[in-house]
Formats: sequence, structure tokens, C-alpha cells
Amino acid sequence: MKQIYTAKFLISGNAPPLEDGALLVHAGMIAGIGSRKDITRNHPGIEVVDFSDALIVPLLINAHTHLELTDFPLWVAKADEDSPPGDFVDWILRLIRVKQKLTEKQYRDSLRHGIDQSIAAGTGAVGDILSQHGLRNIYQNCSLPGLLFLETLGQDPAFICRLRAGLNDALDDEIVGKLELGISPHSPYTISLDYLQSLYRQCRTRKIRCTTHVAESAHEVDFVKRGQGPLASRLYSYIGWENYTPEPSGLRPVEYLYQQGGLFPENLLVHGVQLNADEITLLAKNQMSLALCPRSNATLNVGKAPVAELYKAGVILALGTDSLASCDSLSIWDEMAFAHHWFEGQLDAPTLFSMATQGGAQALGIKNEVGSLEIGKTAGFQILRPKTTVASEDIFDYFVSPACASDIIQVYHQGRPQLSASFAE
Repeated sequence: MKQIYTAKFLISGNAPPLEDGALLVHAGMIAGIGSRKDITRNHPGIEVVDFSDALIVPLLINAHTHLELTDFPLWVAKADEDSPPGDFVDWILRLIRVKQKLTEKQYRDSLRHGIDQSIAAGTGAVGDILSQHGLRNIYQNCSLPGLLFLETLGQDPAFICRLRAGLNDALDDEIVGKLELGISPHSPYTISLDYLQSLYRQCRTRKIRCTTHVAESAHEVDFVKRGQGPLASRLYSYIGWENYTPEPSGLRPVEYLYQQGGLFPENLLVHGVQLNADEITLLAKNQMSLALCPRSNATLNVGKAPVAELYKAGVILALGTDSLASCDSLSIWDEMAFAHHWFEGQLDAPTLFSMATQGGAQALGIKNEVGSLEIGKTAGFQILRPKTTVASEDIFDYFVSPACASDIIQVYHQGRPQLSASFAE
């Protein structure tokens, strides 16, 4: 069944805003895009859904999130852990304490809530990190495409052997719902050198996409380079890893990943707050993508990513919300608005919008399916109705305003509406 959607403006993501634009959808795919006049004339007799004064916009890409932690604010309150952490390691320790008390049902409910909140926020694809691998079946009937990265970490060789067996069993599924399975070697400070090397070899050999947290905090830099600091003295002692504290590598985190074979385009890096000029050059040389999570970084007070230098160097940039353990929503609209302020004009509004759409799609390896409204791509789009008049030249400034998240009136995945509220309300 074919259908035409029209609105005051259509923003494709790869061309200037189109006034009085129209989108032709057939069998869940985009079959045509152009002016209302041309599309309706060339396809007579097809039902037209007119959104009048609204905007048709591509769905956004959340390149890094932990949806299983969506209910974290509730868990913290129930666990009487709601006092703010003093630093990054305090935050990790609180996260561990809270997670130790959870049941599988709590994780399951939390993941479902995260999926629902993401869709309602205009998200069209995710790079989701899942530590509870057995919950991957929740995505089986989900409309969200993207990557589901199975998280793994560890230092004890015997424990790692068991982890590896379970991980490989889970990876046999290859695809769950509309998501491709990948691997998330957590970070340079939570995984042994041998295990990290073997995971990267596995990903490269089997062409499995992966994602790694890196250079998130100064504590991480100190630990990887010198084998000391709060991660060694407080985190490792708390989780019983005292005997597995690695020898000083003399390397900063990105250099360390490079030495372990971790700098290849299919490994999506996350955070990149603590980067110097040489590391940025190294990332660009290896065609790396980096998911930025500015709200999480601000909450944890770990610093600010050098976005101007990253962008200039040609590193592929995307946006992620991280989890509700360090952020207050799963909305990439909110992330864009915060980033525009946080980075103090280093990235303009069109660039941020591109990061939230095409950048995220490229970072996840799904740019041929989502990220822009083009013929042959999945019909994933959202309808925004601004509360005040927005002129053509102001659209991208509107996109980085706090208003966007609340202006969504409908979301379409594969050409199907996802929200119960309709544009007619």
C-alpha cells in the first residue's frame, strides 16, 4: 500500500529544507521524495496524509546507550543510594552496588521501558549495550533497528573462559529482531590485555561490529598509563581484582587500544573526552567513529571532548545519550540541545543535526538504511509541530533548541505510526 505524507517543510537530512514537501512511502520504504505538487501529480489516487504546518524529519540515531539501565533512577531511590557521587569512581561503585541488588525482571522491565522511551523520543536506530545477554530476545518484535552490543569484561582467566563461551553462544543468533549483534569490550580498564586482543581479533576476522568506551576520564588515563589511581585503589579492591592490576603500559588509552588491535572502523569508540592531538590524528588515520555523550560527561564531571579538533581532523562523530544512570532522558533531541550549549559554538546547528542522523548511521554501519530520507531507505521519520512559527532559515537553530523533544506528534518506523497520539489531536 502506498501513502503520501505532506507538511510545511520536509527535511531530508542530505539537502536543504524543502518547503511544501512530500514523502511517498511503499511497503515500509521511501519510494519518492519531492514537492507536494510533483509527488501528488505523479502518483494520483494515493491517500495523502497532510500534516499542514508541521515538519517531516528523519528519525535520530542514538549511537550509544544502555537501555537496560532506564529504570536506574528508581533503583537508586529504592536502594537509598541517591546522594550524588563525588567523582567518576564513586559513580561506578554506586552503579555496581545498585546492580548487585537487581532481579532479572527488573532488568527486563527496564529494557522495555528504554525501548518505549527511545521510540517516543524520535529515535530511529540504536547502538545499545547489553550486559544481560539473556534479555536480547526482548528486541525480537521491536521496531528499532541498529546494533545490539553484548558487553563483556573481566580480568580473571577462569572467569573469562566462562564469559567467552556464553558470549559466543549468544553471538550465534547474529540478528535479533531488526538489530545486528555485536560485541562491547567494555573499556581498557575493565578487561585483560589477552581477552581484549582476542575479542578484537574475533571481531575483525568474523566481521562483527564492536564498541569500546575509551578516554572517558582522567582516572582512566592514569590507570592505563601508570597502573595507579582511584581505579586501582578503589574499584579493583572493591570488586576483588587486586591481584589483576595490570602493569603500567606507559600508553594513553587510545594508544593502548591501537597496540591491542582495537583501532579499526568497525569499532565504534565512545566518549573520547581525554584526547590529545596525537590521538585525534591516530583516530582520523584509522577512519574511526566516536560517539559523544556530552550530558553524561557533564554529569560525571569528567571533562569535555575536543570536538572542534575531532571534527576538523575528519573523525566521524555521532551522539549518544549513554544511560539514565548518568543522563536525564533518552532523547537525542535533548542531547543536541545540550551539546549546542556545552560545546560553546564549536559545532554549529546543521553539524549537530548531521551527527544525530547521518553521523550516527555511519558510525553504526547502517547508513544505507537510515539517517536520512532518501529513496530506497527505510521509511523512518517523525513529525514535529513547532509551537511557534519556524522559518526555513531557522529550522536547524530550532533543532538545537530545548523545544524539539516536546514537539514530536508522531513517529514512523518502516512506514508505520508508533505513537498512540495522532497528529489530529
